[in-house]
Amino acid sequence: MIRGTGRTDFQQGSAKDLYESIHKKVFSLPGETKVYPAHDYKGVLFSTVDLEKKFNPRVGGGRKLDEFVQIMKDLKLAEPMKIHEAVPANLACGQMLPSHEF
Repeated sequence: MIRGTGRTDFQQGSAKDLYESIHKKVFSLPGETKVYPAHDYKGVLFSTVDLEKKFNPRVGGGRKLDEFVQIMKDLKLAEPMKIHEAVPANLACGQMLPSHEF
């Protein structure tokens, strides 16, 4: 996400896993690689790996894992609407139903 990250406070989230994924999968790409947000960010359509490395307040600027974990703990975000419906649906995505349920 542009100048942010996904949440780690529900749905078996892990700040450590997210940090490592961002660093291994995104920050290892060439700096000019465009990254596109998963949500609407006030008309900002994309960023680049270099811009996120430099300006992302959660994982950029050389932040270390322990700093990121603390940032995520301190966010105190409101519970998303319909989270009780969304989490079970997300957890079941991609699972095959028994043939008698088709």
